[in-house]
Amino acid sequence: MGLLNWTSSQHYDHGGDCPCTQCGKPTPLRSHDGEPVHKVCAEDWNDRHPSAPRHEHEGRDLGTRRFHSDPPRKSRKDGAR
Repeated sequence: MGLLNWTSSQHYDHGGDCPCTQCGKPTPLRSHDGEPVHKVCAEDWNDRHPSAPRHEHEGRDLGTRRFHSDPPRKSRKDGAR
């Protein structure tokens, strides 16, 4: 799968750290479903589960349903976001 794009602020919980569901160490990061998980742990899980159901956006594979990338943002004509 490769690296996840988790640039959205929804992936950071300002309320505090919770144990990662994969490694058990504290993390402020959250999956799209609010599951506490380090980004690298989510990427590792994706790599270890290549046949897991996929999440797609406009025909583009964004990763597994459990851990997937943010959909690409549309950029304006002048290149600004």
